[in-house]
Amino acid sequence: MSIHIVTDSTSYLPIGFAEQHDLPVVPVKVSVDGVFFREFVEISPDVFYAKQKAGAKYGTTQPGPEDFITVYTKLLANLDDEVLSIHLSSRVSGTLNSAYIAAEQTDPRRVHLYDSRTSGLGLGFMVMQAVKLVSGGAGIDGIIKALDGMQLRTHIYFLVGTMKYLIKSGRIGKAAGVAASILQIKPILTVKDGIIDVYDRPRTMRAALDRMWGLIDQAVVRGIEHIGFHYVSNRAEVEAMQTEFTRRTGIPSVLSQLGPGVGCHMGPETVAVVIVDKAV
Repeated sequence: MSIHIVTDSTSYLPIGFAEQHDLPVVPVKVSVDGVFFREFVEISPDVFYAKQKAGAKYGTTQPGPEDFITVYTKLLANLDDEVLSIHLSSRVSGTLNSAYIAAEQTDPRRVHLYDSRTSGLGLGFMVMQAVKLVSGGAGIDGIIKALDGMQLRTHIYFLVGTMKYLIKSGRIGKAAGVAASILQIKPILTVKDGIIDVYDRPRTMRAALDRMWGLIDQAVVRGIEHIGFHYVSNRAEVEAMQTEFTRRTGIPSVLSQLGPGVGCHMGPETVAVVIVDKAV
């Protein structure tokens, strides 16, 4: 009997991880001027962001049930095998619902679904942990218990150059409460209970970045299990931040570009850090 882990492309895993572990990644879909593309498969992030910057109309949509059915059917060819499908927050995407429909149409007893209540490396680190646990012989229940624990230890903090992309996308969540005064502040945003919320409200970008570093320093004191840095079109800026983190701490980290499935809602100047505290 084998357990197969499945995820979606908004996990933004380290380059090569999915291929190394034979991990199926179902791509979300993005549109450019009414034409849909599978993220990473049919359009690269940089090409998408260039078109977005040039004024193209854009949007995103979840994979269809048929995309999951193809994956699940292949993985369940052995009647003793099971699937654990781990996906971005159901509060911001219909991806998990598509997976549920697919599970019902394949074998709901052997396809287990998990709502990470996050995205990006918040999801990615959970997927990486699940793969590690499978290789160590853990069962479905044990993996889910471990992921539940990771949810409680995962912290996402991000800055955006402008809130206009979040407002336009409708994914502003609880941050909508600061929309009226957003021009006067540079909020540090987070993901709480599966949706975007405001963590802090610095007045300037410099103050916001200093506050971000303070949050990172606090995490170092608590103990870091995983940490990753996300960029959109601003790799040099975020990579410099990662380099400084390495210089200060020596702790391994991941640098990952947000694909258009998430990044188009954040804007090109997004700086994000994802931290998983060590288990106590």
